[in-house]
Amino acid sequence: MIIESLLLVDDEDLFHLVFEDACSILDISLTLQTMTSVEEAESMFRYWFESGDKQRKPECVFVDLNMVGSTVNGIGLVDRINNKYGNGVVIGIISSSYDPIEIKNAKSAGAQFWIVKTDEIEPRLEEFKVDYLGFKNGTLPFKVYI
Repeated sequence: MIIESLLLVDDEDLFHLVFEDACSILDISLTLQTMTSVEEAESMFRYWFESGDKQRKPECVFVDLNMVGSTVNGIGLVDRINNKYGNGVVIGIISSSYDPIEIKNAKSAGAQFWIVKTDEIEPRLEEFKVDYLGFKNGTLPFKVYI
């Protein structure tokens, strides 16, 4: 299954390249946007929500847990997207952290998945791709990809 539009919110430019390459190899996305801060992503979601411009809104969002210079972490962004702008997107955390408390907080904020970030991200994204439809239609419970 191809994910038509995907947003990666992560402050590491190098990871943007790794992620983009992995998506390309796995035929995951036709349109990939990247943003480097929670504030930038929230601003875009506010615009999409207020303008009704659903055509440019991504259908899937990957949010880094911790971003330098952001006022809240990725879990805060997940919570804001779900509670302020509707949860019409598949959304989850992508982080090098595997902290059970953070994972529980992400799930409580409305994240649908947690992907442990490494340079070898392809196997996790390939598994996510298989599960994507279940997240999109709400039949798959929260999942951690290790």
